[in-house]
Amino acid sequence: MAKHNIAGVKQEIQTLAIGNYRSYPDDYGATPGETTRNIQSLAKGYWDCRDDREVVRDERLGIHLEDYQLWTKEAYHAFMN
Repeated sequence: MAKHNIAGVKQEIQTLAIGNYRSYPDDYGATPGETTRNIQSLAKGYWDCRDDREVVRDERLGIHLEDYQLWTKEAYHAFMN
């Protein structure tokens, strides 16, 4: 994830998320509450596994965990449509 702008980071996160939704459909088709928790957990996983360069990039761009959560949620809705 070496994107250098917010749009690039968002696209990368959403691409990763959609791949996850395809790979593990049972994790995202259960109850709405469980699906929401799984989406948030996925975003947190992406956030927690960033390397040092990505952490610096996100700080420079003003990207926060909430952005990762929003982007994975948006990707889920796009995937479901």
